[in-house]
Amino acid sequence: MNLMAQDNRKAVRIPTREVEKILLEEGGSIDVQVEADKDLEEKRGALQDIHQNGMCFILANHPFREGDIIHLETQLGKFFFETDAIVRWAMGSHVGVEFLDPQARDAAYLAELYTTRLLNYLKETEAGEG
Repeated sequence: MNLMAQDNRKAVRIPTREVEKILLEEGGSIDVQVEADKDLEEKRGALQDIHQNGMCFILANHPFREGDIIHLETQLGKFFFETDAIVRWAMGSHVGVEFLDPQARDAAYLAELYTTRLLNYLKETEAGEG
């Protein structure tokens, strides 16, 4: 089954490979630290995609279910981002969350990343192909 063909989400996601090209100077990956409860140990996943209102990350053997409230921390380039989020879906090792109340500066940064930086990158890519 092709999950992408059934994607009815309102916001287009920025895949991690595109975020990495924009933000990481020497390659690497973008880690997402996840904490579900103050009594549980923090877990580290890998960012799959991100948009202004949420993200998807990969975390093997996670305990998360739809409706769980979790705390997320990640670093996008030199920008540290943290917020609480609600799990909207979990399928295998993939978890999709919606940010609950990111700080204004965080939301503004994600909006900038989502629009300006990605569009500029895509324009440069298209110009290089032509």
